[in-house]
Amino acid sequence: MKWKNPVQTRAAVAQSAPSCIPGFATKVASGVSEALSLPRNIRSNNRYIMTSSIAHGKITGRDSEAQRLVTTLLSSHDENPVAVVSVIGVGGIGKTALAQHVYNTTRITENFDVRMWICVTDLFDELRITKEMLESASSSRFRHDGTTNFNRLQVALKARLASKRFFLVLDDVWNNHNMTMAIEQENWQKLLAPLQAGAKGSKILLTTRSRMVAEMLQSSYIISLEALLVNDCWSVIKTSMCDETNHTIDSQLEDIGRKIAETLSGLPLAAKVVAGRLKCKHSVDEWKQVLQRNAVWEEIMPILRTSYENLPAHLKQCFAYCSIFPRDWEFESEQLILLWIAQGFVHPDGCRRMEDIGKEYLLNLCNRSFFTIQNKEFVSYYVMPPVIYELAKSVATEECFRIGGDEWTRIPSSVRHLSVHLDSLLELDETIPYKNLRTLIFLTSRTVAPIKVSIPQVVLDNIQSLRVLDLSPCKMDRLPDRIRQCVHLRYLNVSSTTINTLPEYLCKLYHLQVLNLSGCRLEKLPSRMNNLVNLRHLTAANQIVSAITDIGRLKCLQRLPIFKVTREETHKIAQLGHLHELQGSLQIRNLENVDTPDEAKEAVLHKKDQLSMLQLMWASDRDEVNANREEDVLEALQPHQNLKRLDIMGWMGVKSPSWLESKWLSYLELIFLSGCNAWEQLPPLGQLPSVRTIWLQRLKMLRQIGPEAYGSGSQQVPFQSLEELVLDDMPELSEWLWSGQTMRNVRNIVIKDCEKLQALPPLPPNFTEITTARKGYWVPYHHDVKLAHATTGRSSVSSLCIFNCPLLLASFSSPMTNEIIASFGSLRSIITDQMTILRCPLIRERLELIESLEIQDCSEMTSFSTDDDDVLRQLKSLQSLCISGCNSLQSLPSTLSGIESLYKLVLWNCPELESLTKEPLPLSLRKIEVALCHPLLKEKLIKEYGVDWPKIAHIPWIEIEGEILQRLKTEQ
Repeated sequence: MKWKNPVQTRAAVAQSAPSCIPGFATKVASGVSEALSLPRNIRSNNRYIMTSSIAHGKITGRDSEAQRLVTTLLSSHDENPVAVVSVIGVGGIGKTALAQHVYNTTRITENFDVRMWICVTDLFDELRITKEMLESASSSRFRHDGTTNFNRLQVALKARLASKRFFLVLDDVWNNHNMTMAIEQENWQKLLAPLQAGAKGSKILLTTRSRMVAEMLQSSYIISLEALLVNDCWSVIKTSMCDETNHTIDSQLEDIGRKIAETLSGLPLAAKVVAGRLKCKHSVDEWKQVLQRNAVWEEIMPILRTSYENLPAHLKQCFAYCSIFPRDWEFESEQLILLWIAQGFVHPDGCRRMEDIGKEYLLNLCNRSFFTIQNKEFVSYYVMPPVIYELAKSVATEECFRIGGDEWTRIPSSVRHLSVHLDSLLELDETIPYKNLRTLIFLTSRTVAPIKVSIPQVVLDNIQSLRVLDLSPCKMDRLPDRIRQCVHLRYLNVSSTTINTLPEYLCKLYHLQVLNLSGCRLEKLPSRMNNLVNLRHLTAANQIVSAITDIGRLKCLQRLPIFKVTREETHKIAQLGHLHELQGSLQIRNLENVDTPDEAKEAVLHKKDQLSMLQLMWASDRDEVNANREEDVLEALQPHQNLKRLDIMGWMGVKSPSWLESKWLSYLELIFLSGCNAWEQLPPLGQLPSVRTIWLQRLKMLRQIGPEAYGSGSQQVPFQSLEELVLDDMPELSEWLWSGQTMRNVRNIVIKDCEKLQALPPLPPNFTEITTARKGYWVPYHHDVKLAHATTGRSSVSSLCIFNCPLLLASFSSPMTNEIIASFGSLRSIITDQMTILRCPLIRERLELIESLEIQDCSEMTSFSTDDDDVLRQLKSLQSLCISGCNSLQSLPSTLSGIESLYKLVLWNCPELESLTKEPLPLSLRKIEVALCHPLLKEKLIKEYGVDWPKIAHIPWIEIEGEILQRLKTEQ
């Protein structure tokens, strides 16, 4: 870690004075002596001080974290002489205990000259911290008399640590929300500046509840502590109760103890509190009382509450609000932020979008360990750790309640935010103060399947103060009429209901910001939707959103997936000019209805800097085309330079717009040009520095791709970032002229319906997959290939798809240059619709290296020929074989049993295939999948009784028609 120099005060100047100045060394010695005479027990106002002492040498459930931490602390690979390592997590999760354990580890004590332990807490006192560092680093033989001069203390500390390898623990570090991050960072830099005098390899270990603190102090390594497993919690209880003696616990008590451990949310501190309660209890009834009362949180909560109290007021509101959702609720960031905005918790700052400010709030809470992030497929969810959820319920008891699922008490008159499980509707009676509610959210039932529900009338009669109403799990076919009274409503969610029409009164809810209609069977929206001038998020089918008249009045609208241009005033392209906050993707259709470039400029696309994807579409079935007008219109539709994807479809101009011939779109990652049939040469796409995918489709006048596409005036390597190239339906394209380097980063190339193309584009030296598919179906990341390559250390899987390109395919049987041959040096996977390609010299020479083969859509093939068997016999490395869509295939290749490397076999959609090979399948086979083949084949593979079952019985994973017949433990 390298800190900036602290602010130069007079004292700091004295500190940095060179030793050659007369009397400087004497002053340093004097400062050291004076500073070392400090009182050893510095009194503090802090609520709770931890020391480096540790009660036991063992730390339960944290062995792997402790080992990683010790290894990191002893490493010497950091560029900075003093590196910071951080342990983060919620209060009570065991950060300090882990730090204590590591601090006293033999490997640590033997490898550092000086060790220091400082408990920082939320009261940052630079004078106290410096004194304690100096005391920890000093011998006890010096007398103490107290010093309050910060500069003298720093000079003394610097002298004490000079050229020594030290280990400093800063325990329980907080951030100050009353101070900007820059000022707080500067204060820490000033405090820690003397530590730069230490020897290389010195380390600082930080424990904190806030990731922001860890990042502010430039941590080179961060360990985030998770909750303990139940068994580990129980071990902590036993260890704390028995003081590591061999005292045994009765089996009945142990059963109850484990149940108690399940209620502790994996919190070591809670386990220790429970141990204290159980220590003097010896009967089953006493332990059951502890389980039933579950009062441990009464003692834990004050410690956790300090995290909440350290939050600024606006974050306190946002955090407490989350308690109306069930435990372990997976929050989608956008949904949660919109709820906060609707309640007025997000405060505008004048220049940024409310959603961006809300996102900052959420990240701030996440950085302070109030949320953890869970990734599922392509979505990230924010989840409260169980102990934090308990904290949220504790601090929100006066305003936030949830009915259903967990136990709940009488709802006070102060309640403002309420969620209700559908199976608890009977709890909604007249005792609840509905008129005070600002939030009413219905949640799906945990016990019964979704049913058509009726919201009690007493609820509907008293909801006029609502800002948030979520009816999405309610199976209703019409919107309750009483909603017309909700004049303050900001957020309305009726997604997934069976509502098929919306009342016109909806357009009088002028404060509405969010309207979610996804999944509803609506044919149209109310006619006056443009009255909802505060609407920010409208989620509905694209066709009904694009039909909104005069949509430019919705100036706050964030997303508009499709806009159809007409010549009517209410649907002209100028409507887009008023939508300044559009973000995400925008598809503009029917651009042939734009008559002049001035009209196109009114869309103001060049100022829509939140758009990441722009699709410009002209109708393909036009009778008349004015090429000059279309060129002028496209020129006027210049997008913002932050654009990531650009599609131009159906444009009939000849000359490219100037903004596409320059480097204006320097952040563009994907460009799709389709149906632009008058384009005779490409713009200089090769000079776009960030383009990773180029997709060219139906450019029917394009005859060659040459230097004009590279950007010849540029000094940079053309197509420097290109990874994927698609040439699709280019009937006149005959050659790709190239005299320079290959496209060195290209991983995937698809060439389809290019009948005149005679040679491949410039390829990188190593391709790993070649595909020939009758239907042009392209799978660039084939699962088995990716898996196989991961095991051999190769990190990427690439593909070349060639379909309906006879001249190009013929070239595989012709003599090739050394460069082309080298391009296939790492060929590992083939997907083909014709076995003949496997007999081409270029491919046949590499058959022994092929790891994956998919034979698809060979509709004429009834069996494998002798030549096919000969080819398959050479597949010495084959791991995956898939035969699919072969409608006439009646038998499998006889050589199949001899492929001793085969790992997976897939037989799919071969309706005439009645049996396997006569010989048993290879012993190496670990997985077989059969589906949509002849019914007799399924009968022959019936477990234990089928005729062919003995041929596959040794395979751990057997899946027939989607049913898993066998799944041995080795494959789970």
